[in-house]
Amino acid sequence: MRGARAWRFGDRRRDRRPDGVAVVEPQSSGLGGGTLITYFDRDTGEVRFFDGLARAPQRVTDGLRTPTAEEQERFGIADFESEVAATGRAVGVPGTLRVLDLVHDRYGQLAWDELFDPAVELAETGFAMPPYLHDVMSASTRGLERCDYPDLGARYCDGATPIPVGEPVTNDDLADVLRDVRDGGADAFYDADGAIAPAIVERITRTPYKLETDASGPAVIPSLVTVDDIAGYEAVERDPLCAAVLRRVVCSSAPPAFGGLTVLYELELLERGRVRRTRPATLERVHLAIEASRLAQFDRREYVGDPDFQPVPTDALLSDAYLDERFALFSPDDAVHPVEPGDPTQVSARGAGDDATPGDVADLVDTTSHVSIVDRRGDAVSMTTTINSSFGAQLEVRGMALNNVQENFTRLDSISPGKPANIMEPNKRPRTSMAPTLVFDRRHRLRLVVGAAGGSAIPDYVTQTILGVVVDHTDPQRAINRGHWSGQSITSNCAGIIGARSELEEGSEVADLLDDLEAIGHPCPRLDDLRSGLTAIQLVGRRLLRGAADPRRDGIAVGF
Repeated sequence: MRGARAWRFGDRRRDRRPDGVAVVEPQSSGLGGGTLITYFDRDTGEVRFFDGLARAPQRVTDGLRTPTAEEQERFGIADFESEVAATGRAVGVPGTLRVLDLVHDRYGQLAWDELFDPAVELAETGFAMPPYLHDVMSASTRGLERCDYPDLGARYCDGATPIPVGEPVTNDDLADVLRDVRDGGADAFYDADGAIAPAIVERITRTPYKLETDASGPAVIPSLVTVDDIAGYEAVERDPLCAAVLRRVVCSSAPPAFGGLTVLYELELLERGRVRRTRPATLERVHLAIEASRLAQFDRREYVGDPDFQPVPTDALLSDAYLDERFALFSPDDAVHPVEPGDPTQVSARGAGDDATPGDVADLVDTTSHVSIVDRRGDAVSMTTTINSSFGAQLEVRGMALNNVQENFTRLDSISPGKPANIMEPNKRPRTSMAPTLVFDRRHRLRLVVGAAGGSAIPDYVTQTILGVVVDHTDPQRAINRGHWSGQSITSNCAGIIGARSELEEGSEVADLLDDLEAIGHPCPRLDDLRSGLTAIQLVGRRLLRGAADPRRDGIAVGF
């Protein structure tokens, strides 16, 4: 609840204060990561999409695990081990503050320096250790307990154990950074001669090398990021992806995010499968939904990357002809196996003005962690922000956890499709599952703001929530609470071949369907945690807002 004060302060439309999230969810987000924002301006009817994803530096190799030529010669190795993902080498150039600055410049009414004081106070006075943060700190990663990572242990642990749930967590270092950014703007963060960018580079390039994580501590593999990489970062505005589906218009994130594409792709296939005739938590619904997710997974892996480096065929992937072709693979009594990418270039992509054309909502209707906010004027923000893995690279500087986003590039030896689209290149953004989404009715009225945390399954969580609200006519909290399904996990051995798993949330009402899925041909079904971090706001009529937050995490819904 204390974190919500950072959002309320000032109570002016178009002013958003995500610095509070950076304080209270340090394991998941913060100034050291990247952010996507889908924004609805009620005055103009426009949907805008802003990309602040972290990106690779100018100097890279052909993959995160590939050493430089000098390192290969020095250490006599051709590859780093997987522990490299928890070192400075995995850190991408942060983009969060640049994209927040861009959105504030377009829409803000309060002065920038009025936005930060509640978060500064929260970082200094502390917040009660929440259960989810405690769970993350109690876990191990890359073969080491989190309390044994020096940066994290010093702040979130008492010796070898995490600070107990309910005890105060403070971060004076982050409070100082927030003051610097408050007083100096986003440039204070990105200035090559300032106090923040050089501190980040010093921390992530620190040596001596240590190639393996063991009982003596984590691996140390220094970053290739420079202060010039940080100073040169730019956030960009891209066209959102939108489609008319299920008697609604749904708008979400565009590449390099595959999340929005996957949400629209799944909803289109579900509509073709007459999902309105199915009921939640039934074999018919879950089979149909997982099949849509599995097909979407292989297509998004094959084709989605940074569009600044390689065109992404979003129009073709979302065209009626291609989706009809993919839906023809469906059977009510059997699962698609093996799943393979399709070829959208062999069908005619939708043209300008058709149902995936981004822009003004009125034009769309005629033709076709997340944080969710609706203000008193009707503007809306769906914002997903991340440092990638829990605590990212397991490194901290000046109170900021640093991302490990370069782990998201596709390795050359990966079992996954998509090597050309998502290989590591200088200044490239790796793809992401984030799917900040807005849903409108046919009269151009905003009806749902939704998004999620939760890794590769984020699009499935968002799709499921939309189905609950739009198809099942339930409130968003009940929709979020329902047991999850997903087809976004890939394995090298799914009945002997590379395949997409069919996953059900362990301990939920859908878990009982595991044997039924196997009986109709799902080749490698399993129960999994599927711990989402959904938030949603449903707009009912002209005055009623229904907020919802995921009970699997620590969020709450608050109205002012």
